[in-house]
Amino acid sequence: MLIVCGADCETALAQSDDVAALFEPSTVVSVGALGGVGPRFQGARRAGLWGLPYLSFRRADEAPEWWSPDDGLDATLIGEAGAQAGAVLDFRDGRSTRDAHRLVGLPGLPLTVGVGVFGEVWPVANTVRLRAEVTQGLRAHDGLLAKIAVDLVARTGRFTLSVGPRLVLGDAASMRLDFDVPFAASVANPMLTPYRATPGLRSVGASGSLAYDWSEAWQTIAYARYDRLVAAAAASPIVRRFGTENQVSFGLGAIYAFRTAGI
Repeated sequence: MLIVCGADCETALAQSDDVAALFEPSTVVSVGALGGVGPRFQGARRAGLWGLPYLSFRRADEAPEWWSPDDGLDATLIGEAGAQAGAVLDFRDGRSTRDAHRLVGLPGLPLTVGVGVFGEVWPVANTVRLRAEVTQGLRAHDGLLAKIAVDLVARTGRFTLSVGPRLVLGDAASMRLDFDVPFAASVANPMLTPYRATPGLRSVGASGSLAYDWSEAWQTIAYARYDRLVAAAAASPIVRRFGTENQVSFGLGAIYAFRTAGI
């Protein structure tokens, strides 16, 4: 699935539990939307609005699979419900002087995507999930990001509650892209000092969600995520002078499921 852009542009929205499900009769398709507030750019203090569509599909004889709103858009290629791997896509934050006028001098960053692989296992069925995603930005200098998540999932009646830690790491290219201050930028903007970010740990945090099934067709979900920028990311003048290490995102969504004929 997918979802938001926060401290690591968590991603955005859609999941294909199994590509083959598209060709099965009576495929269950889920469509919806997610929206909320989150940092305007990596390290930003000010929040902005975001909104993303949602799409997933599964075989008619399969139970709905739990997902976290900050999962990347994925397509399972191998594995079963207890252990899966496949391709994944995530969305990455952009940045411009429209986000904060004091960023004058810094190069603008367009919203972009990363593509790569994911893997997840459920060491305790339907209760504990471990997931990792590794993606490379479409442009070579966008760099590599690795995201690691652990989720504790509890179901009671129509409610499903989840909570768990998050860890994000970046290579040299991805860290420099978001947190470097080139010398030319420091000349154009005296509030900034030259800075070169180093690779490694980018942020640590936690994510939680609460979903409610109104019926077999309708579900609503509330989502929150906190990330604490650390190490080279937190030391950047962009964060220290104009932003904050504390990155918070909130979101709400609604999803509708229906059956359709096979392709």
